[in-house]
Amino acid sequence: MESQKLLEGYREWGVFFAFCLILFCVNLFLEYKNFRVLTERKFFDIEAVVVGQTQKTSKRGASYWVLRLSSGNYGTFYTSTYEDIVSIVNKKVRLVVITDNITFINFLRGFYAPSFNIALLPAHKSGERLYDKAVTYLADQHEDGYMRELFPAMFLAAPQSAQLRLSVTKYAAAHMIALSGFHLAILSLLLGVVVGLPYRVLQARFFPYRNGFIDLGAISLVLLGFYLVFTGVVPSLLRAYVMFAFGFFLVMRHLELISFQTLLVVAAAIVALDPPIISNIGFLLSVSGVFYIYLFLRYFGHIPKIAAAVMICIYVFFAMLPIVHFFFPISAHSQLLSPLLTLLYSPFFIVELLLHLLRVGDLFDPFLIAAINLEVPVWLVSPPLWLMLSYAALSIAAIFHRAIHYALILFIAGWGVYQYVVAYY
Repeated sequence: MESQKLLEGYREWGVFFAFCLILFCVNLFLEYKNFRVLTERKFFDIEAVVVGQTQKTSKRGASYWVLRLSSGNYGTFYTSTYEDIVSIVNKKVRLVVITDNITFINFLRGFYAPSFNIALLPAHKSGERLYDKAVTYLADQHEDGYMRELFPAMFLAAPQSAQLRLSVTKYAAAHMIALSGFHLAILSLLLGVVVGLPYRVLQARFFPYRNGFIDLGAISLVLLGFYLVFTGVVPSLLRAYVMFAFGFFLVMRHLELISFQTLLVVAAAIVALDPPIISNIGFLLSVSGVFYIYLFLRYFGHIPKIAAAVMICIYVFFAMLPIVHFFFPISAHSQLLSPLLTLLYSPFFIVELLLHLLRVGDLFDPFLIAAINLEVPVWLVSPPLWLMLSYAALSIAAIFHRAIHYALILFIAGWGVYQYVVAYY
């Protein structure tokens, strides 16, 4: 049976966008109320969880810490301190922020505010949180500092240091560390095996009348939903989870699943529900990555699956270059290994997950440490805003005509040559 489209005609699209706009305005108003509460006093006492801690050096040579904090109603914000503090990542603190220069736009994007009187709050009465115990469980299997950060970040979206992010950027592997749809797909596959096998046995014996697809899909949705909440509702993972849930609904209703329409509906709905997410780089990169996957499938979906798996990694890597380097300008020739690493990542993730469950997670540490510490020449390349906007327009236009898509491929190839050959020399 041929799949139908979710929305047909201008009227249905108009109703959908009108509903999203109303929802967006309501949630934006609620964010504004929180902003007004925060800024009604010059000095605001606030409690927050430290989700990032980076040491920097001022122009005068003094060391200081930049803290990234999550504060519930007031979102994520940054502050700095010259105090000599130990690592307080994932700890709850109370501090007084100076709100003089906080604008509403900055509030939505994640503001910076000077602060003082930073005090560490006692742990929960019930003891250490389960999330913190899980992070500690993963980290304690490693001796190297980078490894102690890498696997909690890869499995639980734990904070990463600037040094680890830089080392990962050398291989264009940030998408493998930051939780996203990539990880959700791997976990869905694992759940299909771990839950699916015993389910099929029980189904054959006790409830053969049940629809296995619906039951297993619902179980996966619930378990992945717990994982989403457990890891702190990472924006890129949220986009993937909503698409997974929405895709499950579409398949059940015999509606078209892999389409730009689906991506647009999901992205619009998420932004309407959570307006600040539109400025989240992880969310934007996640949506862009899915867009180029769909663009590849639109024109090359007919090729054999094994060839498609290889080509899609190469295609998406080069298609994402201008967008990624608009935000993260570091370039290195080692980044050209990214498509290969992407292909190898799924079995690597599964093997490392099993090794950590068996408490032997450090088995491959020597190889990973050598790769992270490898010295490679780096340089900065970042497309200007006008070029970025032109590229975005060309990418969207490529949906509608094959000739425009060929022009896009030529642009992508030209940018790749410029970034890794011309800009280097």
